Amino acid sequence: MSLTERAEHTFGGGWTEIKLNAVSDYLNFYTRALQARPSPANPFETWYIDAFAGTGDRTVERHAGSLFTPGPGVMERVRLEGSARRAIAIDPPFRHLAFIEKDPNRFAALESLKTEFPNRDIHCVQGDANDELRNIFTSGPWVQSGRSGLQRAVVFLDPYGMSVRWDTLRQLANTQRADVWYLFPLHAALRQLSHNHTALDAGKRGALNEVFGTADWEEHFYNFNVPQTNLFDFTAAATPARSADPDKVERFAAGRLKTIFKFVSEPIPILTRHKLRQFSLFLLSGNPQPKAISLITKGVTAQIKKYGRQSLPLHRVR
Repeated sequence: MSLTERAEHTFGGGWTEIKLNAVSDYLNFYTRALQARPSPANPFETWYIDAFAGTGDRTVERHAGSLFTPGPGVMERVRLEGSARRAIAIDPPFRHLAFIEKDPNRFAALESLKTEFPNRDIHCVQGDANDELRNIFTSGPWVQSGRSGLQRAVVFLDPYGMSVRWDTLRQLANTQRADVWYLFPLHAALRQLSHNHTALDAGKRGALNEVFGTADWEEHFYNFNVPQTNLFDFTAAATPARSADPDKVERFAAGRLKTIFKFVSEPIPILTRHKLRQFSLFLLSGNPQPKAISLITKGVTAQIKKYGRQSLPLHRVR
């Protein structure tokens, strides 16, 4: 049995394909747009960095047969290309590809990509995504003498839960040379915002402080001016009422991202099979140059039009 067979990465559904399609479409636009810039003789060195790469593939279960097959049918396991393999297939190609994965079994399968594609500059790194992203952008080829100004990257942050630290986002913004696709964990953040204010323990507060990069979320999502119901009861403390829904959390997250990134796209809603919003997919950039922002806007507009909010029936986005 091969390493890849032993380390199947089973996750997602139709919503995963939307996420991967949006990113892949942008990658195709990105390498075409930059292949002769700033000049054909001296083009940018393009990077694709996948911070939560998994095995490079993903396995899904689906019904075999067709509508005309008698009986209940059977389930089959199908291996599909994950974000890493899709990035390798982009043409014109990225000059450098870096895949980060913490899990040792998934990482072992991921490393096989280097053998499968020996002519590509593929770096597989095992470790925490936050730490390894810092290493990539502060050392090695990215900061090499005489070429650092020509390095350009697309970073894909598809985290497990709320595992992207705010200082990681700030560092990516400060490069001013990285476009960042960030799958913001909308549902996970909403779940941490307890309906009962007293249930906000140190763990929940710490997680929310990290994902938003501030403690101001508490005043934003809880009403501390709850009217007193008993004029003669001076001992009972009013419980702050929660005021949070997916739209409000998404808007607050977008506002926070705008404090460190020069460009923050309209988010693409990523829905689960139950048609509830699980994530918000943002494209971010710290590049302050008007020409760069114009190009990024052009590239992401097509994805927002195809996969964004306006492409969905209103009752599905809630």
